Amino acid sequence: MNEAISLDQLFLHDRNSVFIMRLTGKKQRLGLKPGDKMIVNRALPFQIEKLALVVIKGEFEVQLVSQEFLDAHEPESGNFIWGMIQTIIRELE
Repeated sequence: MNEAISLDQLFLHDRNSVFIMRLTGKKQRLGLKPGDKMIVNRALPFQIEKLALVVIKGEFEVQLVSQEFLDAHEPESGNFIWGMIQTIIRELE
């Protein structure tokens, strides 16, 4: 534990593409809880079976990316992947 860890170096490579957002709803099947912080990277490529912040009917949702989602949703329809979730931060209770 002698080496310091820099969160900037780990996660904030491109400050214009990385956002920290707080989860407000429950996604228990994904293991997420209200209050979890998500580091969302808009520069990461879409990856199947990875968590993403998506827009569905104008609302943010957390979903596991599937090929079906990619095939069925386009930005023109208003339903799209906003960014890939890179990391979840949870405070201890």
